[in-house]
Amino acid sequence: MHWKLAAFGLLSLHASFALANYEQGTQELQSKNYASALYEFRQSAETGNPDAQYRLATMYQQGIGTPQKADKATKWYRLAADSGHPAAQVQLANQYLQDDDDDDAARWYKRAANQGETAAQFRLGLMYLEGRGVEQDDAQAAKWLGKAAEQGITAAQNNLGSLYEDGRGVEQDNAMAVKWYRQAAEGGDAYAQNSLGAMYAQGKGVDQNHAWATFWFALAAAQGNEVAAKNIASSQKHLQTATISVGTANIRAGSSTDYDIVTKAHRGDTLRILGSNSGWSQVYLPGLQQLGWVASRLLE
Repeated sequence: MHWKLAAFGLLSLHASFALANYEQGTQELQSKNYASALYEFRQSAETGNPDAQYRLATMYQQGIGTPQKADKATKWYRLAADSGHPAAQVQLANQYLQDDDDDDAARWYKRAANQGETAAQFRLGLMYLEGRGVEQDDAQAAKWLGKAAEQGITAAQNNLGSLYEDGRGVEQDNAMAVKWYRQAAEGGDAYAQNSLGAMYAQGKGVDQNHAWATFWFALAAAQGNEVAAKNIASSQKHLQTATISVGTANIRAGSSTDYDIVTKAHRGDTLRILGSNSGWSQVYLPGLQQLGWVASRLLE
């Protein structure tokens, strides 16, 4: 009995030292004492601390406090992943995916996803959507993309919107498609901005509104989305027009004189109007493929 108690005490002591090393390593890392951080994390990692193993792997992977060493990074990621560390499981899955080992990638993404790791939920959703490493399953794709979408992953929100629009893995629902496209679009996802613009242009899930269609197409086009740039050509034709009534009018980036001037328009120039707000009108500028604002009093 006494030897069992002694062994338990020794294990507890090792755990205490491991935690102390990990906490010291964290402090050294925050202070940018990278060599010291590497040493402390290694001491803790070698006693089996999965958080330290993950930190150590990250430093080897990124070359922080040490030359980059991919083999050592993989070693420590695997040890942490085997201990159930979800972020390490994601990193290990990413490496398998880069090596075209879809089966092992999906296996590790699944383990991390089941622990609530958002990045893994998104990746696993895509793998079910594409049938990579798992049997293709739209319902499972919708399930995991939905979990990631709820956590704010814009690419997951966009993909989920597409599933609702097409009725894949979920009941077809244009209103739900618009909901998820909008969340992703407002988060800056260019694909979702184009898709939301298309929903407005077609009146799917929302009232048809070419001004809003042009607005979202323009934002997507500004990020280099070529499909959106082509879509604008059609949607802008439906906008109301107005003519500059003064010699020269400044077109600004926002609806006040505090914003930068993006271009100028001259008397007689015709502008396509998206809407008005507090004495300013938002316009689409075909030559620049972007949006701008002009004082409404300068229009007729």
